[in-house]
Amino acid sequence: MDVLLEAEHIFKSFMDNTVLNDISIKLHSGECLALVGENGAGKSTLMKILTGIYRMDQGEIRIRGKHADIHGPIDAQKAGIAIIHQELNLIPNLSVAQNIFLGREQVKGVQVDDKAMTAETSILLERLGIRLDPGQQVDTLSVAEQQIVEIVKVLSQNADIIIMDEPTAALSAEETGRLFDIMDELRKAGKGMIYISHRLEEIYRVAQRVSVLRDGKVITECSPMDTPVETIVEHMVGQTIHDYYPRQEHEKGNVKFQVSGLSDDHNFYDVDFSVREGEVYGIAGLVGAGQTSLARCLYGLDRIRKGTIRIDGQEVQMTDPGSSILHGVGLVTENRKEEGLILPMKIKENIGLSPWSPVCSFKGIISRTKEERMAEDSVEAYGIRTESIHQEVVLLSGGNQQKVVLAKVLSTSPQVVILCEPTRGVDVNGKVDIYNIINQLLEQKKAVILISSEIPEILGMSDRIGIMYKGRIVKEMVNKDVRQEDIMVYATGGYAHG
Repeated sequence: MDVLLEAEHIFKSFMDNTVLNDISIKLHSGECLALVGENGAGKSTLMKILTGIYRMDQGEIRIRGKHADIHGPIDAQKAGIAIIHQELNLIPNLSVAQNIFLGREQVKGVQVDDKAMTAETSILLERLGIRLDPGQQVDTLSVAEQQIVEIVKVLSQNADIIIMDEPTAALSAEETGRLFDIMDELRKAGKGMIYISHRLEEIYRVAQRVSVLRDGKVITECSPMDTPVETIVEHMVGQTIHDYYPRQEHEKGNVKFQVSGLSDDHNFYDVDFSVREGEVYGIAGLVGAGQTSLARCLYGLDRIRKGTIRIDGQEVQMTDPGSSILHGVGLVTENRKEEGLILPMKIKENIGLSPWSPVCSFKGIISRTKEERMAEDSVEAYGIRTESIHQEVVLLSGGNQQKVVLAKVLSTSPQVVILCEPTRGVDVNGKVDIYNIINQLLEQKKAVILISSEIPEILGMSDRIGIMYKGRIVKEMVNKDVRQEDIMVYATGGYAHG
């Protein structure tokens, strides 16, 4: 195979902090190279150097054996390098087609030719087997659909070197499988891909080689065919993790939270389930099955049209987040950066953000002393890795940002905690930390609703599992000897045809 890309002896520092320390990687045509490592290992910095966002301090980049000067994103694009970012980079008030052709607009005379771009987008979406309206405005799409637009945007550029940074984080199992099929086709066409993911099971499906980064260095390079996942994790974290899903059995108490006949008449219908004290009720389903909409209604963000919610046997009305908090319900949203945090604010300010937080007086006045004390306690209790509670949240890793969200939600002492995609974009150690926080909640007799697109996570941490398909819970299982295949049969509607 021809060598497409060589990055040799790359160094990069920010102030006195060395982020990349003599890193070298190589990518061949027709190959997928998985780049793995914990948050802070240097993966994103290296990718930003390859795509011209950062300038390296030292080293060399070669494309097809020739020296490449990459001083900015345009240079990278001209060199045939494209990236699917982990963070969405779409313009909300533009259409799908306009976003896909952003910066490469087709023109007719002196005007942008929206009709031509829409037609080409339709052809591209159809070829990729993706059902989206090219004319639909992006801010009306779900997070998963927006991620698909990001993927299509990059694939439309016909680049030879494609970098994928957590591309499946918001995708369903079906959509992920389709992406992997597309990657197979790209490899057959001679494209080279660098694949970054915290979902280590994915690298065994897509990658021919794995480079493991830790503390800004390449620790090892190996073949996934010959290397068990436990070995890769040991190289990533520098230690052995014995239990990825440290679920603990807790004594179950009374029914704490119960919904009956719940509908919003659009995204979910006639939903029934209950959660007991000390129990995790997992909700699984493909993207768009209604689970996210259900969570929003349970927390009062969206309106419930039919049905009842009971807490400790008493019917309650969740008219808005304030009423939900007063009834003892907390929600960790699936999109922490837009809905869970104010990124430029400090850790202590984010943790005390809720007006129902104990740092606020009944007049809404914040006690700075209480705010700092609660933040210090949260940093210790939840293992938030930071220099100071005065650090801005935007500077934290994804896992530590998620712990700040958890600390904020738990500051109001909810008895029912709804977790939507709680480990999305979080590294291995961070995931285990969050699972241990779930165990702490169960020890306190709280009821936990876990909504996740990661079926191994649902299986690893749930006591009972409800599976949603087309807005309904079509199957409920006690989590004993349940397999991924069992869940997928119901999540895809296969039960109705078998």
